[in-house]
Amino acid sequence: MAQLILLGTGAALSDATREHTYLVVKGEREAILIDCAGSPVQRLLKAGVALDQIDHIILTHHHPDHIYGLSVLLLGMWLAGRKKPLSIYGLADTLRATRALMRAFEWERFKNFFPIEFHRVPQRYHNAHLVTAEFSVSSAPTRHIIPTIAVRIEARASRRAITYSSDTEVLDDVVNLARGSYILVHEATTLDTDSNGHTSARQAGEQATRADVKKLVLVHLPPECDVRAWRTAAQSTFTGTVIVGKDLMRLRF
Repeated sequence: MAQLILLGTGAALSDATREHTYLVVKGEREAILIDCAGSPVQRLLKAGVALDQIDHIILTHHHPDHIYGLSVLLLGMWLAGRKKPLSIYGLADTLRATRALMRAFEWERFKNFFPIEFHRVPQRYHNAHLVTAEFSVSSAPTRHIIPTIAVRIEARASRRAITYSSDTEVLDDVVNLARGSYILVHEATTLDTDSNGHTSARQAGEQATRADVKKLVLVHLPPECDVRAWRTAAQSTFTGTVIVGKDLMRLRF
């Protein structure tokens, strides 16, 4: 059975208990990384995900808390002897920023660096733009401060899906992408108040209800998040299972 592993669950201003939000979906033989923050090599190894399992990285947008770990992950893969290509997916602006980040570290000077293939994701609903032996990935645009995508990953064996909202305000496109998912991983930067470019825990519950999902997992949590209060706020608008995410939490789907 596929696993969703929360590598980090904090908002852009995190705290001592949480890294910034990023996650990995792990199958029997492969894994897909979604965003790349924190200390990715350490976190992946703690999660039991070998660096060589990751052939695909999806970047939802290029705010620092979502991509700043990419350079050290690529360095770690190279030092570990990676030879096979790595595919990176993102919107045009995200890929531009990613290339600029890599140029800043002069990655072309690293001898025998493994091939990196960039894949532009259109800023519209895009069904199954990545299909692997174990997973199928779709995406949709969100409403954030900069262009951003939400991501849906379906396990081909179980036919169950997880959807990750990334950073977004309340939006129909995210609901439509998540519809019928087993797990919706939704940002909850605030408790119950509106926030420019973000969603509250109460609103995340509303999104989960509209999408008819089984479980709601709250991430992108503020410093010193009151777990009970966040769970209660989401439960006020969603009757399914509500989980306040913790770093290195595992969920099967």
